[in-house]
Amino acid sequence: MYARSTQILSLVFLALGLLVLVSTFSHGGGAFSLGTFLGLAFIAVGVARLYLSRSFRGWRGGRGGSDG
Repeated sequence: MYARSTQILSLVFLALGLLVLVSTFSHGGGAFSLGTFLGLAFIAVGVARLYLSRSFRGWRGGRGGSDG
């Protein structure tokens, strides 16, 4: 359930980033406007969260000596 909620939140970040970019460009914002940087930041966070959630899928944290 935690992994699924992490993926859903990551997709929400991606969608928000895309919406911010579309809104910025449709209202005349340029490549160096604040909306562009925020949109790209949201997209980067979403992609990073998805990447990390997939790469640590089988990993089990803890302080034990054995992984079994």
